[in-house]
Amino acid sequence: MPFYSFYGVFEPDERGYSVSFPDLKGCLTCGDDMGEALVRAKYTLEGYLSEYEDLDKGIPVPSSLETVKANMPEDANVILVEINTEDSRGIERLR
Repeated sequence: MPFYSFYGVFEPDERGYSVSFPDLKGCLTCGDDMGEALVRAKYTLEGYLSEYEDLDKGIPVPSSLETVKANMPEDANVILVEINTEDSRGIERLR
């Protein structure tokens, strides 16, 4: 079943919020406000993990909340982002 949950780290910056997924190198996005950042985080995570599936790479095991919190900036928020990669089937991705 292609349902995944990863913690996203939402950091305020001069333009809004930047979002990173500590367990997924290079899985980054941003938004003008927290709502937009969350929507973009879901879309970005979905696309990132869909590529892993397409390439038959193993999906990394998510870190615990405690581990993510221990390694994030003080002014950041952590949010559990949940997606279903089956929702992205049929979306053409750039290679």
